[in-house]
Amino acid sequence: MVLSPHLDDAVLSCGALLSSCAEWGSRVTTVTVFNGMPESPLSEAALSFHESIGLTDDPMGPREAEDDRAHGLLGVGSTRLGMPEALYRCDASGRHLYPHDQDIFVPEQARDLEPELTGRLAEALAALPAVQRADLVLAPLGVGRHADHLLVAAAARRLDRPRDSVLWYEELPYILYDHCAGWEAEIAPGTPLISRYSRENWERKLDAIDCYASQHPILWFEPDSRREEITAHATALGDGTPAERYWWRP
Repeated sequence: MVLSPHLDDAVLSCGALLSSCAEWGSRVTTVTVFNGMPESPLSEAALSFHESIGLTDDPMGPREAEDDRAHGLLGVGSTRLGMPEALYRCDASGRHLYPHDQDIFVPEQARDLEPELTGRLAEALAALPAVQRADLVLAPLGVGRHADHLLVAAAARRLDRPRDSVLWYEELPYILYDHCAGWEAEIAPGTPLISRYSRENWERKLDAIDCYASQHPILWFEPDSRREEITAHATALGDGTPAERYWWRP
């Protein structure tokens, strides 16, 4: 079971593993946390985001349809919690918590990010049958320091599970960005696990990533070269074979 902050994160970071597990006949699902719509007027940052992805009228429905297609290609199930993502969240007085687009990337010195939401999320995850029956839970490390990723990571750490039943994934495409270079020193992720895949499962992952067309312009500096960029990184990880890297945390 993979905890996915947003609709595309599980597929971007763990798509080949998801495809392989489904091929082996394992029951696999993802849990997307932040796919809810805002209840208050939108911030300028949210309006700008909707404009950049070309979804000004319905910013979530088409993204969920993209996610459905990607999961169908990989042969895995999905659950969604419907919580609003960072750009939509407000404090008790109605003020936007992240009014500017760069505010969602939290400084390293920030601590106790949205503690009330972290607690609610941890309780919601613990109550999910998909989490309760999962032999292995995969959670994001928080590479790139996106607020939503950090919140899911914090909630995952609160789950009452043996440490060897939680595996941590490094987030694509953040691991490819120059400004995230050296993230391992910041996060101290633990012991790496390199997981290599057949060409078929790797191509299936790339095809699934292609489903998220609305997100390509904001995730990639050169969207048309994303398949080559992802594969080059993965092949270097796997010494010539496409691979994803996971981490066992102490």
